[in-house]
Amino acid sequence: MKQFFCIMLLGILMLSVFACAPSPTMTETSDMIVGIQNQFPDIPKYIKSRTFVFRHQVSNIDTKKFKDAITQSARDYLVSKGYKVIEVEDKTALEDGRADMIVKIVPMDIFKQDGTLGYGFYDRKILEVLIKQPARSYICLDMNLYRKGHRTITRTGRQENFSKLDIKELPDSPEQLTENEKKEMALNLEKNISETVFRVLPMLGL
Repeated sequence: MKQFFCIMLLGILMLSVFACAPSPTMTETSDMIVGIQNQFPDIPKYIKSRTFVFRHQVSNIDTKKFKDAITQSARDYLVSKGYKVIEVEDKTALEDGRADMIVKIVPMDIFKQDGTLGYGFYDRKILEVLIKQPARSYICLDMNLYRKGHRTITRTGRQENFSKLDIKELPDSPEQLTENEKKEMALNLEKNISETVFRVLPMLGL
């Protein structure tokens, strides 16, 4: 019985020690620099599918803000965790000491949907009866984490997310969209990007 109480007392002491230990977010991350390597295209895709063989695919709004939105969302998340953040072009930032880790953000195709690389707006209705999906914004990516001095790469694997648009159906061309529709679609995609980045980054252990 005495041995049991000794073990219990030791356990309580260990718990108190761990409870008083400094938070990794407040201490360890404050001196660590994370590089963001964003490989997404500048302009999202505009995809409208109507049959098994036809896919209308063009660029949408001619702006770089959507790629910037991915980088900014990643920056916001990492800074909130105590990291210092820089943008990098490649992994040389690990070799020259500019970064302790690099998060590489890689565009991917939607599962079994070639030609959808990265992000954009997607409307798929095939024979109306077989497949009738609402018009949506989408983002599909993989994140890879590289650490200085580590050979192992941490990968999230394909991660995709969809967000229903207010517009019922995409017209054949983005030029047919009204300015209000373009604005709503842009806000929808930006929100989708932010939510997805904040959901995926923790998978890397950050």
